[in-house]
Amino acid sequence: MERWNNADTTLLIAALCFLAAVGFRILYPETILTEGFLFVTEAAMVGGIADWFAVTALFKKPLGFPFHTAILPNRRKDFVEASTTMVQQEFFSRRTLFKKVTHIDLLPLLINYLEKPEVKHFLLGEILAALQKYISKSDTTAQVNFIANKLRRELENIPVQKIIDDGGSWIKSTGKDTEIFTALMKKLKETAAEDSTRAKLQEVLENFAAEKTKNASPFSLLMAGLAQALNFVNFEEAAEIMQVQLVKMLDELSQDTPLQQRTLDECRLKLSALADTSEFRKLIERLQVDLARNLPLEKTVEAALLKFKGQILAVELNENSPVAQESKTLGAIFTENLLALYDEFLAALKNDGAIKKAVEKFLSELTARATIYAQPLVGEVAKSALNRMTDEQLNSLVYDKAEQDFVWIRMNGSIVGSIIGVIIFALIKVFSM
Repeated sequence: MERWNNADTTLLIAALCFLAAVGFRILYPETILTEGFLFVTEAAMVGGIADWFAVTALFKKPLGFPFHTAILPNRRKDFVEASTTMVQQEFFSRRTLFKKVTHIDLLPLLINYLEKPEVKHFLLGEILAALQKYISKSDTTAQVNFIANKLRRELENIPVQKIIDDGGSWIKSTGKDTEIFTALMKKLKETAAEDSTRAKLQEVLENFAAEKTKNASPFSLLMAGLAQALNFVNFEEAAEIMQVQLVKMLDELSQDTPLQQRTLDECRLKLSALADTSEFRKLIERLQVDLARNLPLEKTVEAALLKFKGQILAVELNENSPVAQESKTLGAIFTENLLALYDEFLAALKNDGAIKKAVEKFLSELTARATIYAQPLVGEVAKSALNRMTDEQLNSLVYDKAEQDFVWIRMNGSIVGSIIGVIIFALIKVFSM
């Protein structure tokens, strides 16, 4: 509005022509041409001034005229509300936004974004930092108690029959029964070969003989005394023979012999029959409960949990420095798996049809919801931007968008005024004849 334009030039030409027409009219007062020229230039100048006044009155007070001028500043509030409504309902309506959004294939854009090394490092770093923050603030004592109590409940709730069946199956499949039996027989063989065992056998024989002679008849006592006197009954020698035979039998039982196999089969049958009794199941159940309650689970869990937390808190995300498998810490394994999971997730996004469909549906619903919630904000943003403008800025905004139209309106005022002037002057002359 402050710049010189073609409309100003047109108005200036009309004013100069008017002044020239006045001069010609003074010099040649009786000439119809000077009269007509004055009439037409006057109409052109008046039309140009009128349209200048009209256009200027939209934005400010022309020549300080106060009545119904400066319309845009005075109706600022209405203009802002109308502009906000137009932007919100016409330019950025929900239907328009939905059409734009539905034509955007977001999944390839998402994949390309996630494949960037800096994005991958940033996201995984944020995940790791969040996990480390959670671990550092978590209550270790409460976690230890929770895990220990959970383990105890799990141990106590294992069915007794399952323990018996699994234990029996494990022993049979691993050959532990043969190993245990052989170790036991070897231990018994070592014990049987000791001198104390022979002395114990001799003591047992002597006590047995003494027990038998307590209530024996006089004749039996006489015969027993005679046999002992003649050395027919030698308890020391008998104990030694028994010890030799016992060691020999235990030696055979400790090796892979038919006797060992027969004895093992018999033991298995007896144990199988014993496992079917209620007393044995009650015994196993009591042992199970006692073991679960007396195990020092809190200390074990606390040590493992503290070690786990320490390694996770100390780890840093680094995918460029491989570590030997045998020297990897728990933290290194964790970050390695985290990186692998990220790559697997990207591969699934590219190749797995079900996952692609699910993610596309999620993105579609997300953008739809974002559109619904964001659409009203468009009007608020436009309203806030317009309210922050000064009157001069608002005037310039409107004027700059239609400057050429305003210029032509003013130019048309002079042009149309001159044409109307010609027509009126001609009509006047025609009707005055």
